[in-house]
Amino acid sequence: MQGRIVKATGSHFVVIGPEGELTCRARGKFRLEGEFPLAGDFVEAVPDGTAEGMGVIKALLPRKNRLVRPPVANVDRLLIVASLAPPVTTLTLVDYLTALAEYHDIVPLICFNKTDIADAKETAARYRALGYPAVAASAKTGEGLSELAEALSDGLTVLTGESGVGKSSLLNALSPNLSARTGEISAKNGRGRQTTRHVELIPFGNGYVADTPGYSSFDAVEMDMTEKERLPWCFVEFREYLGRCKYNDCSHVSDEGCAILQALQDGHISPSRHESYVRLYDRLKEVRKWELKKK
Repeated sequence: MQGRIVKATGSHFVVIGPEGELTCRARGKFRLEGEFPLAGDFVEAVPDGTAEGMGVIKALLPRKNRLVRPPVANVDRLLIVASLAPPVTTLTLVDYLTALAEYHDIVPLICFNKTDIADAKETAARYRALGYPAVAASAKTGEGLSELAEALSDGLTVLTGESGVGKSSLLNALSPNLSARTGEISAKNGRGRQTTRHVELIPFGNGYVADTPGYSSFDAVEMDMTEKERLPWCFVEFREYLGRCKYNDCSHVSDEGCAILQALQDGHISPSRHESYVRLYDRLKEVRKWELKKK
């Protein structure tokens, strides 16, 4: 049958398709070929004859994208949960995560949580002006929850954000069952461990939600963002100026005749957004071959 991996635990995978559910192992060829099945993958699987409900994954269907943390494929939406109340999320991190989504062809959705403590309407509006869906929300008052629930009701959404921004309370307000399931998975994983291969997609509406461990740092190379030439396209407000620079290999950092820098000077690009770009670019330009081989 053809189905989707909804749970990956080491070498075992739960595949759900029109014909039902199979708990599968993957054929050895995947490890040899260096492309191992992930939660979210669409696959071809068959019963293996050992026991009812047991099977084997024969083939991976083409992926549209893949995230490293959590290891999940075919993501439709990255829900970036941030907070302007303690612990305050820096907007640099929000910029990094929107760039990560763009890099992997994922729709970013930004949620500024805890608005009952710190108002976030103006900040959300700034990101909406860039073209990003952004919601000011509060698990306590219910603000923004209906908008979030509608956004999460189809496709595969991955939640991300620093520890303490209120992801669990947000999930609990959206659906107690959703919060309980993600909390149970996090307890099994050991929250904060980035090497775990245990990922489970939790049903929500007509879609799925996958949670991530909380974290306090962002490394573009670790997140599989390794091509600095693609980075300018990950900042949506840069796009109308790309191709207008004096030099074809313009880095948009300090080059003479740069259309991005001119737009920055003219007030069409936010200085903080450009600074976020520069920080990411400086990291990617230092990437060495050994780092890519290690990945």
